[in-house]
Parts: sequence; C-alpha cells; structure tokens
Amino acid sequence: MTISLTFWLILALLMSITANILAFWYIRVVLGKLMFVGENISDLVTMVTNYKNHLKGVYEMEMFYGDETLKFLMEHTNSLLEVLEEYEDINNIIKPPESEEELTEEELIEDAETKINQENVFYGGTRKSNN
Repeated sequence: MTISLTFWLILALLMSITANILAFWYIRVVLGKLMFVGENISDLVTMVTNYKNHLKGVYEMEMFYGDETLKFLMEHTNSLLEVLEEYEDINNIIKPPESEEELTEEELIEDAETKINQENVFYGGTRKSNN
C-alpha cells in the first residue's frame, strides 16, 4: 500500500512540475506579445499625432484655410487619436514609471540616514533592555 501511495505522490509531483513549466512558458509568450503590441501602439500614437500636426499646419495655410474637406479630415484625425490614446494604457503597463527627478548623492545620503534613524526609533528601547 505504501508503494502505491508513493507512486501517486511522485506522479502528482511530476504533473505539478510539468504544469508549472508550461504555465511559465505560456506567460513568457503572452508577455512578449503584449510588449510587442504596446510598443507598436505607442509608435502608432506618435505617428498619428505627427500626422495631425502636419494636417493642422496645412489647414492653417492661407491657400487651404476654411476648406471643408480638410476640416472634416482634422475632425476624423482627432477622433482617431482619442481612440488610440485609450489603448496607450497598455504601453503604460509595460514601461515602468520614470522618476520625475533624479536625486543627488547628498539627497540619497539624507534619505538613507532618515530611514536608519526611523529604524533606530523602533529598536532603540529593545536594544538597551537586552544588555
């Protein structure tokens, strides 16, 4: 009876390891595709924004000012850009947020000293009582 139980436990372990390896592989493939889509959407939003700015420049030229076709094309471009900006959240998921300002060495040292002092406040009483 013990051999049968051992066999089933080993079989369950092997199945679990196989399932974990397959899940890891699948997650890597899906994340790779997500990163590809996110980068392409970001590039597409940039291209449409540049196109919109160029079209706006043409529309504001004296020769084309007030042209109804260009006006509707501008409205269509704006609506397309709004839709694409909704999908830009995928790009925000992929790229880590950039820090707005870089800390100098002095600020890093001050932050580290502050953290150490805060830790010492929590442990100050217990250190002396153990002596």
